[in-house]
Amino acid sequence: MDPSALSPQLQEQHGGGHYYKKVNLLREALREKLTEVYRLEQYDVFMVQSVSIGLAMLSHLLHKQNISLSLANHQHYQPIDMLFPHSVAAGTENSGVQIVTHINPYTGELNALDQSHHRTVVDASHSFATNKHNDLINNGSIFLAPLHKHASVAVGLTLIAVRPEEYSMLLRSELRLFERSTVSEAPLQMALETINAPGWQPFNVASIDAVDIWLPDGARLQSLGEPGLPLCCFKVPSFTPEQRQAVKELNGSYFEHSHTLRLSRWTRGQNGRPVNCTGSIFEDISKLWNIR
Repeated sequence: MDPSALSPQLQEQHGGGHYYKKVNLLREALREKLTEVYRLEQYDVFMVQSVSIGLAMLSHLLHKQNISLSLANHQHYQPIDMLFPHSVAAGTENSGVQIVTHINPYTGELNALDQSHHRTVVDASHSFATNKHNDLINNGSIFLAPLHKHASVAVGLTLIAVRPEEYSMLLRSELRLFERSTVSEAPLQMALETINAPGWQPFNVASIDAVDIWLPDGARLQSLGEPGLPLCCFKVPSFTPEQRQAVKELNGSYFEHSHTLRLSRWTRGQNGRPVNCTGSIFEDISKLWNIR
């Protein structure tokens, strides 16, 4: 964009025609850092504001190539579930590209990725920068990951990684065009400051084993999903208002629509060096059910 894209007042505030050049330089610097730190050399990397925006972009770009994007047949994050159909009518388009939620946010279930890399767009919100990172980057075709979750880099940025051999130059060029219109200066600066800080650790290496415990009322509490993640989930059909408030204080979540409790852990470290946090999960359970 030329300098006249900014009003005179904003030109004074942001340095006139240098603003867009500065944003482009910040973006390229961050792209290089993310590629190096998270081993994304096999991917073209793009940045947008959120996973939902990124999926909407991909849906539009694939549709232009007569390819439909639909949801795989498992549970997804609710806002994404509302955006996309679970299936596409046969014969309407070259359907078959599905959104796979790598780690179910409500159960911790691990959904397998297509090891041939074809026909999946992966929501990697709960696997990127965790102990499942290698599975993701080895088996993904396109994946999206917010940088405010387990990477803990910045708010307002989501990474889209595309294997160039799997998708056309046109799609990747248009993603680059979208990228330039959706990312502002502040989150890029925040991300680079985080990554360049002394002693920064890029991964959430917390690991939680399977949990199986009897509660004082005689109910059995068993964790759902995949062990080894930085989160664990439990089916809890009823939860008192006091327990819900306590969960918030423990930085956990209770999902009314699925009647599941999620407890998460955050331990910074390097890929391949998990830290077992199961003991602290038992402490949280003791607080929630007043176990002494």
